[in-house]
Amino acid sequence: MNTKLYTEIVSTFHSTINADKKKKFNLSANVVSSLFDRNLNRHYKGLAKVRIDLSNKKDFYLFSEPCKVSPICHIDKSFDFENYFAQNKLERRKIILETMYESIKDMCQKLNYDLEPFTIAYEKVKDLDYINKFVYKKLTFSRNRKNKAGIEIETNEDAATISVLFTDRNEKPMQKVEILKTLPHDMFIYRAIHKGKWISPNEYQVSDSSGQVNFIANLLGGSTIKYVPKSGTQEKLKEAVNELNLQLV
Repeated sequence: MNTKLYTEIVSTFHSTINADKKKKFNLSANVVSSLFDRNLNRHYKGLAKVRIDLSNKKDFYLFSEPCKVSPICHIDKSFDFENYFAQNKLERRKIILETMYESIKDMCQKLNYDLEPFTIAYEKVKDLDYINKFVYKKLTFSRNRKNKAGIEIETNEDAATISVLFTDRNEKPMQKVEILKTLPHDMFIYRAIHKGKWISPNEYQVSDSSGQVNFIANLLGGSTIKYVPKSGTQEKLKEAVNELNLQLV
């Protein structure tokens, strides 16, 4: 069975860097790896994930092949965190991408995998200037077919900004309305958004997975939040949104 392939690069428990730097590294690595994954158009039988664990131990290297019990290729290797943190944000992203790609090349050589799909994803990340911004799912027409709208997500080391992007019918941008800024990780991003739809000629609604929290953006600018409690209270829903929203912390 073919499975969707993901990459992950993290500062491993072998590292002796402090917790704050480890967190910063992992958030930055997630920006690059998620951008890489979206441009990786290939499935490999028996391989679900490539996990690269980095350590500041010198001359450290371990390689574990995927198997039926665990379809994950583990690569543990040495990494110069001191040099990494001496760079600016763009250079850090470049270092992460190069480290990923070198590790994946090694995996492909050892396991006789086709490197080309990984190379295409690698080059695409560079072509996008390492900017992790995309439209979630797709833009959809308003009921009068005059405009389109959709959910745009932009992730960097500090935050994930979720906005509603309004365009004309030819997808030329007209208005972008920010609805939420949260932590830059999928577990926070996709708690807040599940689906979007037009609810009037000028309004586009983004609902969470429960359908109880609805962000409503207006083509003319501005947004509101509509709470529809199915159980509990509206105050509990507000608290949950506040926990996600970095602007309110």
